[in-house]
Amino acid sequence: MSPSVRRRGEVLEALRRLAAQGGTQAADAVGRFLGRATLADEVRFLEGPDAQGVVRMVGRPDQEFVAIAMELQEPLGGRLVLLLPAEEAELISQRMVPDAAAGSLDVVGESALVEMGNIAGSSFVSALAGRLQSRLLHGVPRLTRGGARACLDTLAPGAAGPALAVRLGCPETIGTLLLLPDPARLDGLARVLEIP
Repeated sequence: MSPSVRRRGEVLEALRRLAAQGGTQAADAVGRFLGRATLADEVRFLEGPDAQGVVRMVGRPDQEFVAIAMELQEPLGGRLVLLLPAEEAELISQRMVPDAAAGSLDVVGESALVEMGNIAGSSFVSALAGRLQSRLLHGVPRLTRGGARACLDTLAPGAAGPALAVRLGCPETIGTLLLLPDPARLDGLARVLEIP
């Protein structure tokens, strides 16, 4: 095995551990926001590149989602995307904004979902930053709705892996938190993680 292949494998394994820790923090924050116990499932990992594989990590191709994404800054780069099945997003919206029309997401309901995505994402990023012992900033959350492929094409264009997915929920799934690191920054991340 060449040193570069071994190094990439070690970086991706470190990312898997980071995603597990970040997912746990995000699940706890979402649970507090929703007022119900929420756990993180184990991390599913796709080395990539496999754009269709990334979509399969999220759910069925015919399923409609509400997705909230934020851009990640150095040293990781890439995107963090929270994908909620549309039905679950509508239930959450109705719970947080009781005046919203049933079966729809109005501006206030979407704003509440963006806030939930921001809370989950910020908790996830804080866990990663603590482990990296480095500031890790993220951009302003953006929301879109549609099939998984359409959501990813809008919020994370070109995403093909590596990808790490953590399902949030207990007992039923609330959504999937998808970490899409920038493949071009893995070498820089290896230096931050002190992987030779």
